[in-house]
Amino acid sequence: MRRGRRNVLAATAATLAALVTAGALHPALAFDPFGPSGTVVVTPASSNQFAGTYDRGAGSRGFTSRLGAPPGGGTGALELRTPGDDDRIQFGTDEIAGPLGRFRSSSYWAVRDPASPGTAMPSFQIAVDIDGGHLEPRDLHVLSYVPEPAPAGEWTRYDVGSGTFCLIRQVGAADAYRECVAGGERRTLDQIIEAYPQATGYAAGVNQGGGTAGLVSAVDLIQVGNRTYDLEPG
Repeated sequence: MRRGRRNVLAATAATLAALVTAGALHPALAFDPFGPSGTVVVTPASSNQFAGTYDRGAGSRGFTSRLGAPPGGGTGALELRTPGDDDRIQFGTDEIAGPLGRFRSSSYWAVRDPASPGTAMPSFQIAVDIDGGHLEPRDLHVLSYVPEPAPAGEWTRYDVGSGTFCLIRQVGAADAYRECVAGGERRTLDQIIEAYPQATGYAAGVNQGGGTAGLVSAVDLIQVGNRTYDLEPG
């Protein structure tokens, strides 16, 4: 029994050593208390756990180089279209799920097509288990970061982690973004963490919809902690 246990421990140590070595050679595999590290490319063929979550209506998304890319963002980005006022498109991943503190350094780049009406830009949302325990329907909340307008056609970086969020319970077909824009209370991430120390983010990404009829935009270089997602046509 003891010899078998020693063999198991030795095998485990060897496996951990191999992973640490691999992490040193490949930054994207390195251990990081704030989540996965490195830059990964997300394409139509390699989603890296990204998907639409609460899509609604006639909105659409597509990888394209039509609106270019931000500095360091390769050749293209993810284009978002919401033709109707009630259309909604989301693109998020649960790979960076974890404590809300992980999102303190979040950011993303966005651009609005010059032909689009209005001044709205794609927002950033974090799906939250408010008490950090077993996720019950009543526990589901959404943190919404609503960016300031930016010049059309100009790629703009939004520093999500240092911004303010609306914290809204997701009930039925409620639209957290629309409620936030309509006057929801906005607090910093640290204020929310202080009020709900057990809250855990389990998915995050970009959101467009809820009063953004006609908006055509693009997003790229979504960053959480030390992980950055470069959205590319292929």
